[in-house]
Amino acid sequence: MLALAWANLMHHKLRTALSALAVGIGIALLLVSKGLTNGSIAEVNDRLQSVDAELVVLPAQENVIFTNGAPFPGAFERYVAKVADERGPLARTIIPVFFGQIQMGGQQQRVFGVDPRQMKLFLGPRRVLAGKLFDRAYGFVDRIAQRHAPAAEPTLVEPLADADLADGLELVIDERLQRAGTFDPQLGRQRPYEVGDHVTLMGRSFRIVGIVEAGVAGRVFAPLQTLREMLNGGEPWSSMFFVKLRDGLDARGAQDALQVALGERTRVELKSDYGRLLHEAFAQVNTYMTASSGLALVVCFLFILLTMYTMVVERTREIGILKSLGMSRWGLVRLSLTEALVVSSAGVALGIGLALAAKGVLGIVKPLLTCALAADLLLAAVALGLIGGALSALYPGYRAARLEPATALSYE
Repeated sequence: MLALAWANLMHHKLRTALSALAVGIGIALLLVSKGLTNGSIAEVNDRLQSVDAELVVLPAQENVIFTNGAPFPGAFERYVAKVADERGPLARTIIPVFFGQIQMGGQQQRVFGVDPRQMKLFLGPRRVLAGKLFDRAYGFVDRIAQRHAPAAEPTLVEPLADADLADGLELVIDERLQRAGTFDPQLGRQRPYEVGDHVTLMGRSFRIVGIVEAGVAGRVFAPLQTLREMLNGGEPWSSMFFVKLRDGLDARGAQDALQVALGERTRVELKSDYGRLLHEAFAQVNTYMTASSGLALVVCFLFILLTMYTMVVERTREIGILKSLGMSRWGLVRLSLTEALVVSSAGVALGIGLALAAKGVLGIVKPLLTCALAADLLLAAVALGLIGGALSALYPGYRAARLEPATALSYE
């Protein structure tokens, strides 16, 4: 049966190749779109898990991914630090973050404003590849602390001059953003970022002082105190907090206790739940990507159906001869199914190859994108391709089986 199916397909090589290509393109589109969605979510989640903390505190009305602004005043941080049980405060370390936006690597990047002295809580086991974890920003942070220290009498704090702010204009980036680089007009092409490069953020020139291994929570880090001075007049407001709990404390129980203490306007989440929250936040996007890719794949299988149907019509006399020689109706259906499965199998193999090639090209051209082609996704694509191919052959096979030998033999 396979030999006969192969001979029939090779009789129309171009049509067979186009059918396999159509399936391959549909499979590749499905794999790449799902791979980009799943890979990006997994990559963001993995990066956040690198923070040495157990809880995330953010405004109740904000999405865990798209939190912006600085809704938490300095008094809120002190209040979180005071939440305690009979053995003492729940929080061992509170890590404030102030978010900003910057154009780097050809796209918008979220800037993590963090206290330089807490940077190692974000770095974990990852190495500094070039430069250092901030430089003059440490002295700047100390001066800011003295500047905003409580005074005996209330005084008006003047905004910092650009010269006073200069030491705090530092950035630390990860290696993937470093590879994405910036366009160099002298070279006429993209080049990687280097320590010492300057990048404009909110009208000021920040210098890159360090490059760290990929996997840290943010791709861009700036001194928390710098962003506060630039956006908040130095007021110690924050966008969100990471909370590192006291040793031996149950994270789920601490989450509930903090949630009760902080009230309904605050949202306390386990850091380990971040992946689930990401999937929930991107559920509609994921559904759209799946639906659009699925629609393209349906069109591809309709192409196979049309091809199989055309082949049945063209081989009407041959089908009559096969039936007169004793081939059963089920045999004709099997022949049509075998041909469709050969085409769809070739298309699936081609689609996986195209998807792997696209992943490799994206890794070079767009290093900030993550395309994850997991084994379960590849297996799902194989199953979908074979099932779709089989279904597309049912009607042509049914039509071939219904032909009467006498009518088929007289067909011109």
